[in-house]
Amino acid sequence: MGKTGQPSWAKRILKLLEQAKAKDPDFERFGAYSHQYRLAAPASEEQILKFEEQQGIRLPEEFRDFLLHVGNGGAGPYYGLYGIRDLGDGLHDSHGARIYRVQEEPVIYPKMSDEEWNRMTAPESRQGDSMGKGGEAHPYVGVLPIGSQGCTLMTGLMLAGPYRGQVVYCDEDYCGPPFFVREKGFLSWYERWLREVIAGYSDEETGFGMNIDGNPTQLMELYEQAQDPEEKIEIIDSYYKFETLPGKQKTYFKQACARESDMEVRMKLIKMMARFHVPGMAKELETLWEYGAYAEAVSIITYEGTWEVKEAWYEKVFEILPKLHGEGFRDACHTISAMKEYPNVHAGRLKEALGRDGLDRNDRIALFHCIKDLKGKEEVLDYFLEYLSAEEEPGILIYAVWCTEGVEDRQLQELFVKLMDKYRTHENTRFDYKGSQMVLKGGACMGASRPEGQLTSNLMRQFDYFGLDYRGAWKLLMDDGRWREWKQRNGFL
Repeated sequence: MGKTGQPSWAKRILKLLEQAKAKDPDFERFGAYSHQYRLAAPASEEQILKFEEQQGIRLPEEFRDFLLHVGNGGAGPYYGLYGIRDLGDGLHDSHGARIYRVQEEPVIYPKMSDEEWNRMTAPESRQGDSMGKGGEAHPYVGVLPIGSQGCTLMTGLMLAGPYRGQVVYCDEDYCGPPFFVREKGFLSWYERWLREVIAGYSDEETGFGMNIDGNPTQLMELYEQAQDPEEKIEIIDSYYKFETLPGKQKTYFKQACARESDMEVRMKLIKMMARFHVPGMAKELETLWEYGAYAEAVSIITYEGTWEVKEAWYEKVFEILPKLHGEGFRDACHTISAMKEYPNVHAGRLKEALGRDGLDRNDRIALFHCIKDLKGKEEVLDYFLEYLSAEEEPGILIYAVWCTEGVEDRQLQELFVKLMDKYRTHENTRFDYKGSQMVLKGGACMGASRPEGQLTSNLMRQFDYFGLDYRGAWKLLMDDGRWREWKQRNGFL
């Protein structure tokens, strides 16, 4: 359909897209460089019908209309939207095996509990293969992948059931329950993305679409009407998309904090106001410490932004670290990392934290990030020699390898070589190898994007890419003869 025949809503979206591109001319927003605010020409009715017939589905109307009247993939949240061809390819793995059964009724729903999610995604619930043969349904049946958010995160579209047409965020490694965006249809979700780009809102801390829509005044009005503590917390968390907090909201929330009786809500208010440097928040630290609200206090120390606060409290952060977990633990790691230049801040003081049971994936990654910045990493070498030999998850090994950068130790190097031997033949590593050989704009090449490929890339970096450039190093590693020759020459055989 020609531009003159476009519906008014499609013209509005294209106008907003032009404004978004003008707002972000250097493509600094996450994922923008991949799509550069460009859409492919709209799909034809014939293309869409052919896809629907092949898959045995009917696309939700708003998404279907977008493909037909606005663009066949391209500009969109995160790394953009798939067009018709990519929609089909996204249903299969690199061997062509189907991994998304889009014709079936969805089984996921909003606000699934961790317990229900863990039960649904447990190996015994998906016995047979990734599609769940012989067990319960694959958790993402009835979901159409429509875009990538990077790594294993995917933007999907519900194809049936009460949430048909709603956008959902999924982790293909099943690390957590899916997140259903608040917008009920695709177009309102897409337009919100454009509005937030134009307004200059940030998506770095929470990701686009994870918070409540609205500007600072609208969110304050919602808060004034809110009674439920969970609703209040959700509104407070939504303020993190703003670069600054207007004076009216600073005054209002400071007063709201003083009269708030729910301690969790009050802690969230203090943290949010500390994030925006509202005067007087550092004074709340002693009160929080007395209440035993250590995680909230550490959060203020981390985000208050003044050096004096961190300097006065970082030793207490070290003391309380063994009792922290989750967000509080991660904030403590950030604070310790910020004090890395102090003589008494070194990796050896985190031995106990490294050995803790019960740290989840994100906690351990935050701890590795912290150690990466500290001096004295040799003091925890024994831990990493054992950890690198035992850990099986590439997504965590990436950070463990990165963390030990700069440590000169033969045993460590031998472990690195063993890990390269283990992961260099993985299908995802080979996929990233192919990407490393592609020449992009400016002569650059695609970096590794899959966990096994990223891990392999980090391992090669420990040997300065074997004295070659990035592309040449990948070629050496993927050539069995050259790889064996390199190992023999460097004493690893």
